Amino acid sequence: MKKGYILLLVFWMLFSIPVITYGQNHEREKISKLGLTLSGGGAKGLAHIGVLMVLDSLGIQAEVVTGTSMGSIIGGMYASGYTPAEIEQFALNMDWDKLFSAKSSLDNIPPQDRENYAKSLAEVSLYKGKIILPTGAIEGQQLWNTLNELFLHEYKTTDFNQMTIPFACVATDVETGLPVVLNNGNLTSAIRASMAIPSIFTTVFRDERKLIDGGVVKNFPVSVARDMGADYIIGVNVSQGLRKADELNTPVDIIYQMGFYVDAHNFIYDKQLTNILIEPDLTGYSAASFNEAAGIIKRGKEAAMLKIDELSQLAGQYKIKQNKTPAIRQQYFIIDSIKFVSRGKEVKPSHYRKMGIKAGDTVKAQDITRAVNRLYATDNYNRIQYTLVPDKAKNKNILIFELTHKPDTRLMAGVNYSTFNGVGIMAGWRKNQFLLPNAQAYAKVLIGKNPAVSAGISAFLNDTRKSWASLRFDSHRFEFPLFENFRRVSEYKQTRTNTSLSYNLTTGKNSYLSVGSDYFYQYLKPRIESELSLKGSVKGFETHLQWNYFSLDRNLFPQSGRRIMLRSSLFHNQNPNLTVLLNEGQTSSVNELDIKIENFIQTYLLWESYRAFNTRLSSVKRVQFGYNFLYKQGFLNSFNVGGTSLFLNRQVTFSGLNEYEILTNSIFTLSYGLQYNLGKNIYLSGNANAGAYSFDFKELKKITYNNNGLLGAALGVGYASPLGPIEITFSYSPQTDKIIGYVNLGWVF
Repeated sequence: MKKGYILLLVFWMLFSIPVITYGQNHEREKISKLGLTLSGGGAKGLAHIGVLMVLDSLGIQAEVVTGTSMGSIIGGMYASGYTPAEIEQFALNMDWDKLFSAKSSLDNIPPQDRENYAKSLAEVSLYKGKIILPTGAIEGQQLWNTLNELFLHEYKTTDFNQMTIPFACVATDVETGLPVVLNNGNLTSAIRASMAIPSIFTTVFRDERKLIDGGVVKNFPVSVARDMGADYIIGVNVSQGLRKADELNTPVDIIYQMGFYVDAHNFIYDKQLTNILIEPDLTGYSAASFNEAAGIIKRGKEAAMLKIDELSQLAGQYKIKQNKTPAIRQQYFIIDSIKFVSRGKEVKPSHYRKMGIKAGDTVKAQDITRAVNRLYATDNYNRIQYTLVPDKAKNKNILIFELTHKPDTRLMAGVNYSTFNGVGIMAGWRKNQFLLPNAQAYAKVLIGKNPAVSAGISAFLNDTRKSWASLRFDSHRFEFPLFENFRRVSEYKQTRTNTSLSYNLTTGKNSYLSVGSDYFYQYLKPRIESELSLKGSVKGFETHLQWNYFSLDRNLFPQSGRRIMLRSSLFHNQNPNLTVLLNEGQTSSVNELDIKIENFIQTYLLWESYRAFNTRLSSVKRVQFGYNFLYKQGFLNSFNVGGTSLFLNRQVTFSGLNEYEILTNSIFTLSYGLQYNLGKNIYLSGNANAGAYSFDFKELKKITYNNNGLLGAALGVGYASPLGPIEITFSYSPQTDKIIGYVNLGWVF
């Protein structure tokens, strides 16, 4: 009997060993459910794709997927039916800078607002007299849009266990600090919550809880996969974990470290539950290295290949038929009805027609994204989240837009320095729904060497926002030099105010037409007198017709697109009060100098085209033209030629000349340049330009290089900073025979 008991005891111990070593054994005889866990880690999480590709090549597909932060995006795509190859293409083709931007892309902004869009250093909202700060630096509307596109095909799924592969991701309850397993409801909001990095992305309100990134408490959710029934788990960890003591040298380092103590404790436990642990060597990459996706994916493949023996053995023991899904992102959806919801109540935005989508349309996810971007570009919303809800009873789809409004009032600030303007500090105010639902107002002031004020109100005339009326006031006081034969001879102080009333109409996706009249007043006073100087004022009217086209891809070092401005104006009803100052305090009238303040016509053309040869190199072509007909007003309303940045009234830029180096009634210039992105937002640029000035259409044959010709060239380096462009340019013109240095920091007012 004793031998029998001993034999039974031996058998019991032998069969119990695998259970005792559950988290350690890699050679189970039978696996009932295979799990896959992908950790968070920002851009490092792209290494998960390389691991998935190796698993796919071995025929291994998980039956349970869990992930946190970036692991939730990759894991969610995999669980919803995307193949590893499709996920790789998504990562390589994605514009990550745009995805994580806090701003809309310019092509979604109304054409009349594009040139001045996002040119403030800081902006905050004002509500009932109090400044409202966001819960993160980035709301991430483009991130919401991308996630919606990726997962719209799962719109009927409210239980993540019903996905192609059962899935769950993890977020953190900001109130309690506890992990929250997200495995039901809206898939997009779950993944967005899982990656809401504290202080970077805004929090997500979901299921009556305010959620942030799950990596704070559970960055490697292996235990969640265990709870979902997985008994064998492949875990991919790309997190660096806690930093060493000698790396914690600043208060910020220590505070950041403290935020991950709980996760570090949980990681020890979750690591023990992992059967095959893959940890890619991501030395040289950071959580922000999204533009190096190909290299990170390669590191993931290499890490998986280091485990190829264990994975091959697993493949031999465990294979299932892989699920294939056809072209997920090309699926079409019928929209039977549309609803807008704000703060739990159904609303109807006055400008909803601008979206260009309506009930009855058959659309792709990308079509809805474009509609969202058009509505978001009205600048009335912090967030526009949508869900496609199936009405099973009626077999219809309801598209529901959840709108999170911005406070109507915003405050702005900025700073600029340029060689011409000196230092300037800008403060501004903007308000939507000013007096009327479809009206906007703004005011801003520049304090510095050359102070300025600008204010205006625009009222859209219909819900499509294709036409509007504008009233605008501008005032600018600045100093400018006068040159004679490219030699400075005097300097003036000028104050110019302009009040404009116009009617405007969009003429296409990228263009608009403006017709109106301006009342102007300009006052001149010589700061440094010459042998002959003007002092006094001129006031009158300028009635204009102007067409603008703007399709640049961005305002900061654009790489593609065009900018065109064509303006024709009639100056009329002018009232001069000018005095000519001569030597020794004598004065004279302007008539004696053949200066006649009479009606005249002014035309101006700016044509600018950018073309990208590749992701780094682009070209820029520029044509500028100005001509005054019937003009005998001296330099009062002439074109000023010179400078490298276009920011002055009636300015024609020209490399090699300072601002105001030439004042002329007629000008024509051609320019060609190249721009090269060195990486890390640093740009090298060079251009050459040629032109003719002070010519008469009636006597074009008299144009000569010595009398009318201009040549010039420039080399520069620029940096795309949060402040705006930082540029240093050196230029040369044989007409001046000198090298000019120019510095610009930030956006010009």
